[in-house]
Order: sequence, then structure tokens, then C-alpha cells
Amino acid sequence: MITCTKCGTRNDDEARSCRKCSKKLQSSRQPYVPQEPVQPPLSRFTPQGLPPDQWRSFRRLLEAWAYLAVLIAVGAGCVYYETWWPLYPAVAVLALLLRFRRI
Repeated sequence: MITCTKCGTRNDDEARSCRKCSKKLQSSRQPYVPQEPVQPPLSRFTPQGLPPDQWRSFRRLLEAWAYLAVLIAVGAGCVYYETWWPLYPAVAVLALLLRFRRI
């Protein structure tokens, strides 16, 4: 039984409002509290124990090599097909990427 805090009328457990004064009933049930301690969040992964500045330099180096591989692939395609026009926009796009990424 739930007792109304306004008028003191006893109401059923399933009732949401008082049957006499229509005030919203507040349950006396306690919220569930987990018994097991909550584990702390995991620490951030640092690859191979490298400091952040060296890891940043390594990623930039990998990115520069990837751009070079793209340029070599476009150049090889141009040599194979004996068409040189795809090389010009590829160089321009890669130059813009290098400029905006500050590599």
C-alpha cells in the first residue's frame, strides 16, 4: 500500500495517483544499487609504448609514403597507357593534400 503524502489516503501499490485527491503518488521503493563495484574505464592504448609525439611523426611518415605510392601507381599507369594527362591532376591533388595536411 502506498500512502498519499498530501491527504494520507492509502492506495494500491499499482496506483499512480491518489484515488481521493488525484496527486501523483511517490513510491517508497528504493532504486536498485548494484552490489559489484564498477570497473574504471580502460586507459588509452599507446602503440608499442611510443610517446605521442613520436607516434604522430610515425603516422605522418606513413601518410607521406602512401601519397608517394599513389603517385608512383598513377605514373606507372601513365607509362603503361602512354597517356600523360592523368598525372597532372594527380600531382595537383597530392600537392594540395600535402599542403593542407602539413606534411
